[in-house]
Amino acid sequence: MLLGSLYFRGFRCFSDDWAVVPELKPVNIVIGRNNTGKSQYLEFMSTLCTGSGLSNDVEYKCEAILDEDSLRSVFPSSVTSGALQGNHWDDHGQKLIGSSVRWRVGNNQSLFDIEVEGIESPYGDLSTTARLSAVETILSRTCHPLQGKNFRRILADRDIQPEPSQNELSLAATGAGATNIVRRFITSSSIHLPSAVIQEKLLQGLRHIFSADGEFTQIQIKQHDDRVAESANEGDWEIYLAEPQKGLVPLSNSGSGLKTVLLVLLNLLVLPVVDSEDTSSYIFAFEELENNLHPSLLRRLFQYLLDYAKENSIRILLTTHSSVAVDFFSLSPDAQIIHIEHNGKAARAKLVSAHLEHLSVVSQLGAKPSDFLQSNGIVWVEGPSDRIYINQWISIFSNGELQEGRDYQCAFYGGSLLARAQFVSPEVAEKELANLFRINPNIVVLCDSDKASKTNRIKERVRRVKSEVSLIPGAHIWITAGRDIENYLPGVIIQNALSLGSALRDPGQYELFYPRKGAASGSSYVESVIGRKTIDKMELAIQCCSYMDSSNMGSMLDLEHQVKQVISKIHAWNS
Repeated sequence: MLLGSLYFRGFRCFSDDWAVVPELKPVNIVIGRNNTGKSQYLEFMSTLCTGSGLSNDVEYKCEAILDEDSLRSVFPSSVTSGALQGNHWDDHGQKLIGSSVRWRVGNNQSLFDIEVEGIESPYGDLSTTARLSAVETILSRTCHPLQGKNFRRILADRDIQPEPSQNELSLAATGAGATNIVRRFITSSSIHLPSAVIQEKLLQGLRHIFSADGEFTQIQIKQHDDRVAESANEGDWEIYLAEPQKGLVPLSNSGSGLKTVLLVLLNLLVLPVVDSEDTSSYIFAFEELENNLHPSLLRRLFQYLLDYAKENSIRILLTTHSSVAVDFFSLSPDAQIIHIEHNGKAARAKLVSAHLEHLSVVSQLGAKPSDFLQSNGIVWVEGPSDRIYINQWISIFSNGELQEGRDYQCAFYGGSLLARAQFVSPEVAEKELANLFRINPNIVVLCDSDKASKTNRIKERVRRVKSEVSLIPGAHIWITAGRDIENYLPGVIIQNALSLGSALRDPGQYELFYPRKGAASGSSYVESVIGRKTIDKMELAIQCCSYMDSSNMGSMLDLEHQVKQVISKIHAWNS
């Protein structure tokens, strides 16, 4: 049986309040102000891995779920005697499978306050006490899931420097030893140190993360044997990276952001080869990776870490002051946020689980709540059903790459209320109109044309907004080619969504889709084709989206062209 969440106190600055160590996800963000205890929290995680260095003053509160293997070890099926009346497994142990258990461990490693779901025995108090005693035996030998893991760390104060050659392969949390590891892998004839790990695998990771920010073609190692470089002594070795038009450039002439990414890749890709260990046996703790990294590069690094952690079954801890990190990971099911606070006397750690807590956390990092609520741009839509459609179409035509809340945010302008809104620079704004441009200048506006025929003019408010948006660099307005957004829906999708037996034709480009007050009875698509008097817009949107893909949406009017325009803008916002 493995522990679930663990709470501790008595470790360094975590002296009073209980601090949580939750069940770790692939990526775990540790945030908090300076000097609150983030680094000491990582130190505690390290001690959980090694099992050493814990003071006798540390206390624990533990949670776990009883599993069959653990229960069988103390409730044998071959025994029917003693305080446990009946068969020990059939009548007792089996009954406790899946039960939650909570307990405390004192500073002398004694167990107390044990609470077990369903511990009561129908055979009386004596049998119940025997059940509890057997469970206590399980708890006394229960290990934390981190125990025995290889804990690797990168400090916020880090660097990669030229180094003299040595046979020992070690990488310090400061970055010391990085150059020597690269040198050994490139120059060694040992089959245990294949050069491809550096010149292919690491280089590929570097290219993937930097993308257009750095087109690296080669990684090499050179010795300073004919001059004394500013950061190197004669005889020291240094890492060189080749880029087109630049040739081989020494790492000492590169920025610290590149060194940070190299250290991350050395930890993830190279250290398991050095240690001859499986990648899944590692816990990686990286401190303040955002230092000297552009936000777009930081996001690509975060995406690489998230993908690598999931693919290789590792756990990564990231301490950060960056609201970019909170924004990027807060919506991922494979990440969680741990908040460290300090009241001036002691620190505490808690798991951030609610949206309002996210907002409070972002404020403490020095960012505005709007930085979390709104990503790098806003897609303005009329209402909630439009949001469902546009999110689905963006997902389809970006191959699932873009996600609302991380890469963009949808917001509602309320249909006819667009007449009371504007998208203009503050100096030319009309005081009577709400200026949506001021919320975020990166915008896409989606409007229904409301045209009943090809010759109809678009409403004045839409024409005004179109002229306003056209003056904003990087903005885009999409006025539907059909009457409403629902005119993009293929008939076959509507048929499947509503589980109708007969085939439906596609809505006409300018056909009224929903029944409308003042329109002739039976003139709408819903009435004349679907055969209903009314239909819930949200329900239809949700059901239709489950049947959409690029094969059945790509030919609908200008849909694909417009969605790709939107995707292009979102990519630009996030670059």
